[in-house]
Amino acid sequence: MSEVNFEKYSEQSVHFFSRRVPALLAKALTCLHENATMIDVGCGDGHLIWALSSAGRIPAGTCVIGVDLSPLRLTRFSTLTGYPGMAPDGHRLPTVATGSVDLALSTMVIEHVPDDFGHAQELARVTRIGGFLYLSTVIRKRGAWYFRKAPDGRRVLDPTHLREYPSVRDVTRIVESAGYVIRELRLSRLFFPIAHPLVRQLHVWRPINDVQRLFLRPSMAWLEVLALPIPRYRSIEILAERIAETQLTTR
Repeated sequence: MSEVNFEKYSEQSVHFFSRRVPALLAKALTCLHENATMIDVGCGDGHLIWALSSAGRIPAGTCVIGVDLSPLRLTRFSTLTGYPGMAPDGHRLPTVATGSVDLALSTMVIEHVPDDFGHAQELARVTRIGGFLYLSTVIRKRGAWYFRKAPDGRRVLDPTHLREYPSVRDVTRIVESAGYVIRELRLSRLFFPIAHPLVRQLHVWRPINDVQRLFLRPSMAWLEVLALPIPRYRSIEILAERIAETQLTTR
């Protein structure tokens, strides 16, 4: 399978700021206590942590760590959020101690990684017993279609997707096999934001000042409402709790 140059992708792909926080993620954050540790694996430019922080949803004293393959995105993450970033070693997080994380985030990441089971197992390794995982990804139902293509010619939502899961069970079994028990699951439709590709193309032709924050402007916010449903695609969100190995054997 052809590989995507993530650093080139990071330079060219414009991600827009949004204050929207998924309801299940907001619920996951209520599981945190003061001075907890949260890790955002696949943090990108830090827009999600920025949204959580702006909404006052990160408890006081929380240690937040961003993880990403791209040094450019890690620099953006730290600049935007003020939190430290780190690069993984494959799917391993060598500088994160076993059982040291209270909440692990993996938002629209697992479909990008070469080893999805390994990704989940590493998240479980660093999550303490009784800690939580918030994971989201896409479900590609039979007959799904999108206009983008992966390097190998597959029709995908994003050219960096290595896979798109055909069912909910394909995702939940990965999470459960890593040592989590699923506490809540939500499935929702995916929508194509019409304005996003138009703004990206305009930005290529004539750079727009602070383009990533464009849709935060009151005069531009209405543009994000313009969206079309993507045929046969769904978003799945999972809130799961890390359990002890002894609990796994008795289930």
